Amino acid sequence: MVNGIPSSAVLDRSAAFLEEVYSPERALFPFSTSVGAEGYVNDYGSRALRYTINSFLGLQEAARAGRGPHPAWLEGAIDDFLARRLDDVSSPADLGLLLVLLRERPDHPAAAAAVLRLTRLVGSGPGSKLPVQTLAWMQWGLDACASSGSTAAARASDRLFATIMDDYVHEGSLLPRHSSALYRRSVVSFGAIVYFLRAVHEHARRTGDATARAVFRSGVERMLEAQGPQGEWPWLYAVATGRPAELYPVYAVHQDSMAMLFLLPALDQGVPGVRDGMERSLAWAFGANELGRPMYVDAPFRAFRSIERSDRFPRAGRYLRAVRGIASGRPAGSAGGRGVRVNEECRSYHPGWILYAWSARPELFVELAGRAGAAEPRPALAIAR
Repeated sequence: MVNGIPSSAVLDRSAAFLEEVYSPERALFPFSTSVGAEGYVNDYGSRALRYTINSFLGLQEAARAGRGPHPAWLEGAIDDFLARRLDDVSSPADLGLLLVLLRERPDHPAAAAAVLRLTRLVGSGPGSKLPVQTLAWMQWGLDACASSGSTAAARASDRLFATIMDDYVHEGSLLPRHSSALYRRSVVSFGAIVYFLRAVHEHARRTGDATARAVFRSGVERMLEAQGPQGEWPWLYAVATGRPAELYPVYAVHQDSMAMLFLLPALDQGVPGVRDGMERSLAWAFGANELGRPMYVDAPFRAFRSIERSDRFPRAGRYLRAVRGIASGRPAGSAGGRGVRVNEECRSYHPGWILYAWSARPELFVELAGRAGAAEPRPALAIAR
């Protein structure tokens, strides 16, 4: 139980939250939600378009599992979004994610248009012009559409996969580079690794490609080795070794759902250590972290964003620490609860990923989360390996 929320209720709370904050007038879920005197305060700017696709993905899985919104309402909301917002979906990353959402509707005009645009982009040779996270979303979407019978998506997927393997994957660690830019070749974020591994898994599942299978398994094993002593997933990694380069921020969405995008398939494949890694990952989110703070609250429900450093210039600070950590071989470890804080912001894609990851396996979530809820915070130790 988390602040009065049983683990069995987290999925339902996530679905209810998304239904409540959805704006039918805008056909959008919010970019960010906080709480004011009268309830939720929603910001529909910035990345709301991407987060809307992500939130629909989660609700789609929840509806398939018989929980969450009524399927007719959800289908109507998605169709309304496509009718009113499709022209705004322009980035390659968002087009890839849109294809995952439409994976069972490959003949929908929006899916066909997205495949055509991504095919043209792949044909032009995106190379290092795009970050690997964007390419991973493109790969995932193209494979999803190809699995539903699109030959155009299959051809583009095969070509894109070859580009990623040739231009982005480190030959020693088999981890992805953020890009070929000099200042970003040596460090990669956990988020980018998550989507890279998911895309590689989806390509392996569709094609049976032995290289994809090997890269996926290797990446999962390296991530399990790098997982912190409190179950936390560090934010930045040295590409050449897979070792953590900077711990913070530790994002709750990574702990309870995004890591599961590669851990759940790896669990099905029998990769050793995965179940323990999942339990420890959830334990962090349920309060076994350096601050002893659960990352969920009720009345009203929110899923908090992260534990982060109290830096004045956080982005510059974390990359500077990462570069120093890689150069010295001694990455920055846990702050031990000093100089860090909980970011209580809730972003809609977080409940969306919770639903996407767990709606089909609620019993496993309850089992692992129940154990995690009983876990005690572990001593905050350095994360160097």
